[in-house]
Amino acid sequence: MKYEVGQIILGTVINVKPYALFLEFDDGVCGLLHISEISDSFIRDIEKYGTKGDQMKVMIVSIDENNGFLRVSLKKVPQEEAFTTHNNNARNVPQATDVDFKPLADKLPEWINETLAKAKEEEGND
Repeated sequence: MKYEVGQIILGTVINVKPYALFLEFDDGVCGLLHISEISDSFIRDIEKYGTKGDQMKVMIVSIDENNGFLRVSLKKVPQEEAFTTHNNNARNVPQATDVDFKPLADKLPEWINETLAKAKEEEGND
């Protein structure tokens, strides 16, 4: 397949890094969807937008003449053509529980007493 800048194509996420999603297209050509090309908003967790195996339509923003590697954009795809199979609700996100902080809560009174004792000691040395 011959690719052109501005063309909208369907790709599959094959790798996820904190800064980008790597996609593969029908003919085995690969591309990079940099985090800055996903949204104009701040992205704390790139996996909210794509995980391995997800499919999405992206727009080609540049093509490496040496190896055919594509740089693509999700945010430049017109809303009426946007498509992704990503399901944010299916993600395995760790859930914090009260038990996670129990050791800290148990130690807090001890730390408070140590700090107050040090403050009194320093006050007496002045």
